[in-house]
Amino acid sequence: MAYPPHAYVIPEDDACRQIADGFVLQENVDSRRIQVMPVAGGWGHVLETFKREYVSLLRNRERDHAILLIDFDGAFDRRFSHFQQEIPDDIGSRVFVVGARDEAETLKRALKQSLERIGRSLAEDCNDGITTHWDHDQLQHNDGERNRLRDAVKPFLFPS
Repeated sequence: MAYPPHAYVIPEDDACRQIADGFVLQENVDSRRIQVMPVAGGWGHVLETFKREYVSLLRNRERDHAILLIDFDGAFDRRFSHFQQEIPDDIGSRVFVVGARDEAETLKRALKQSLERIGRSLAEDCNDGITTHWDHDQLQHNDGERNRLRDAVKPFLFPS
């Protein structure tokens, strides 16, 4: 039986969860196709939760995706590389690691917006095919993942 594609967001902490919630609540997002999971409690726990619960799920449901939403805490290259090494090759095209260069709270202070509003703005950019908010200094390191993510989920999350 065919099933519709789905995206699971695994947030590191409550601030990341609020951004993800805002993304899901943006009016153009098909909220039936994306689910924000419980807070993992740290970037290391995001990775462990992913490996324990989502690797087998993605292997069994080839249309599903996982978005690992973390703070890079000023160590983007090292942390991103660590995640990439831990993501199995056979599902890697459907797994995305994104987040603030430092912390979500740093992004909130810089943009002077609520975390939920930031999430909505990021969803608007994805829907409109622009990078206005993604180009912020706290987010521009996500360019490669953002492009892959947009290409993968736009057809089912933003069904105009």
